[in-house]
Amino acid sequence: MKQVLFWGCWFISLGSTALLFFWSLPISPFTHPGITANEAVIIFFPVMAIRWLALACTLFLSVIAWGQYLNLATGSMIALVILVLALHFVFGIINIAIINVWLSVEPIKTRATNAVYAGIYFGLPMFWLLLVAPLMLKVTNFRN
Repeated sequence: MKQVLFWGCWFISLGSTALLFFWSLPISPFTHPGITANEAVIIFFPVMAIRWLALACTLFLSVIAWGQYLNLATGSMIALVILVLALHFVFGIINIAIINVWLSVEPIKTRATNAVYAGIYFGLPMFWLLLVAPLMLKVTNFRN
């Protein structure tokens, strides 16, 4: 059951990242000069919340699986879960700040700065997705 939940959340995170990328195509740096962000981009935030909650679930499940794999004590596993979820929270706050700066209307932004913002915005969740999948695969291969 944990595997089904893990991979379901993993694919939800991947799909929501792809949806956010698709929605971002009319914005600079993907289209130059790109449309100016308006109040319609508020739809990004619920999808971002779903993505980060699904990522939190995958992180939680992978940390629990690794804790069992390493035979950690319950207290150590709880501390590890809290540490990883706190780091995930910090990355989520950074992600919100990056999209705010990326979509803000400032005359001094260039296509290169928008590319950096977009790279960080999509790179952080992809980093987590590409990190937890091999970790979970290693644990499941170990158990089988």
